[in-house]
Amino acid sequence: MEVKGVAFLARQMMVVQDRGEAAWRAFIKEFAEQEPVFAQTVMPVSRLPVDAFLRLNEALVERLYGGDSRMYWEFGMRSAEYALGKGQLKALFAPGDFRRFLLFTPGIWKGYFTAGELRVKAEANATELHLVGVPRPHLYFEQSVMGFAAGGLTMLGAKNLRHEVLKGFSKGNVEVLYRFHITE
Repeated sequence: MEVKGVAFLARQMMVVQDRGEAAWRAFIKEFAEQEPVFAQTVMPVSRLPVDAFLRLNEALVERLYGGDSRMYWEFGMRSAEYALGKGQLKALFAPGDFRRFLLFTPGIWKGYFTAGELRVKAEANATELHLVGVPRPHLYFEQSVMGFAAGGLTMLGAKNLRHEVLKGFSKGNVEVLYRFHITE
């Protein structure tokens, strides 16, 4: 499994916003000594080994965010806020486009990762997001992807948004299944 460079660049942008350019440069310089793939310029279409990418995120959370693994969810939330507020998805969705947004999320998964699949089952009262076939289960995938979904729904105006974790890497499962309940 590989991770596309766009995921790395999104993380870089958040760290620069949160901690400043100098903190990012110091972090990545030190980290690249352990993971030489990050000593090279990463482009949006670059392909990064999944294990190196996960170690990068673990180190970021540990060193720059006090070890708080809830940051993976925050990474997803903030990515959705950017994508729908200023980025590539802004013109694609209007307020209230909850179902259409969730049905679009499998394409976002494919845009970032080369393995695994995100499936969507939309029903009248809830929508399930099901992440399967991820060869390297990790909390990052669960939390950032489901955080992205929650952030997108919030940006599109969802009220009283709640979710249920039916299965998750966080629970020791080999797949992730969340059910989102949305009211307008």
